[in-house]
Amino acid sequence: MQEIEDQLIKKYENLLLKAQQYKRPEREMTIFDTALNNHHENPITELLAFFLNPNEKHQLGDSFFQGFMTALKQYKQYQDFEFGEFKQLSTQQVTDRGKFIDLWVETDNALIIVEVKVYHHQNNPFKEYEAWANKKIEYQNRQDKEKRLISIVLCPNGKCTIANWLGLSYTQLTTSIKSHVSQYAFNQTLNKWAVFARDFLLHLDSFNHLLDIDMSRLNFVVDNMYKIQELIDLKQSVFQDIIRHINTQLQIALGENYQPEVKENTWNNNPAFLFTGQNWKDNSYSILYLRLNEKPMSCSVRMYVQNASIEIRKQIKVLLDESSYPFPISRDENNGKRWCLMWNYSEFDLDAVTDHIIFTHKILNRVELEWKQ
Repeated sequence: MQEIEDQLIKKYENLLLKAQQYKRPEREMTIFDTALNNHHENPITELLAFFLNPNEKHQLGDSFFQGFMTALKQYKQYQDFEFGEFKQLSTQQVTDRGKFIDLWVETDNALIIVEVKVYHHQNNPFKEYEAWANKKIEYQNRQDKEKRLISIVLCPNGKCTIANWLGLSYTQLTTSIKSHVSQYAFNQTLNKWAVFARDFLLHLDSFNHLLDIDMSRLNFVVDNMYKIQELIDLKQSVFQDIIRHINTQLQIALGENYQPEVKENTWNNNPAFLFTGQNWKDNSYSILYLRLNEKPMSCSVRMYVQNASIEIRKQIKVLLDESSYPFPISRDENNGKRWCLMWNYSEFDLDAVTDHIIFTHKILNRVELEWKQ
């Protein structure tokens, strides 16, 4: 029997070790993660326009502009094209029919119109954008030398099926820009805009999570789904063992007057086991909260006293002072109707937390069955 159990443990250990290689590295958080939640296109467009313009006060010169031109030269039809110098740009350009072009950039030899996409479908009035751009080019051709219209959809995967439009991915853009920005920023003292620009480029790179699934990761989970489910079932079984153990010890310690009730909750994706008395006057309870994502697994024991009067609080504090436990973290909840006392454990120990919950429950049993009478 022991040999079989050892083999099972070894099987699960091997599975967990193999799973480690498929764990996604944590992405570096940027300031934009805290500010941009839903409608990404407009702020991305405005920030991109700010950095693309060499005349803005970012002290990065034409590094973003040159990076943008480098990205466009990746396309065969523009490899030998001379874009010339930057002339001007604008965002949210209104067309003759009241539609908005996200961004246009004018150089000596080209007018580049850009539609920025993150989540939305490419169903914009592209023909209308082209009509506005061609009208602008026609007017300028009479004033200056002939310009070329270049139409770009900037999106996570760089794919575009619209006639006369090219798709440019965020990765293509950021890779091209980074080389120019790094060369420019290297020769400067610390520039806050260089730091800001780096964060912006990281934010654009973060949209790669919208793209293709990591097939090796997916295949590992699919191929081992039955083993993973066994582990999930084992975890749930252990949780039930913990609950049964604590509940049994509570019944032994509190005797026949204690009528047990247990509820399982989930807080922040972690289990919280609630122990209470069915015959208690109010909804007071003890909780064991497990922090599964910490290594080793930590936990907390919490005592919630419903409708705790000043006198009851004084009596509880006397019992706490007489105990061997450190004084807990204390707070009021639900507009002062519920008093929470919490003790944190850096590592889970079943015997220790069981003894502690017996301690809190003896107090709650007296509160609900004696002191509130």
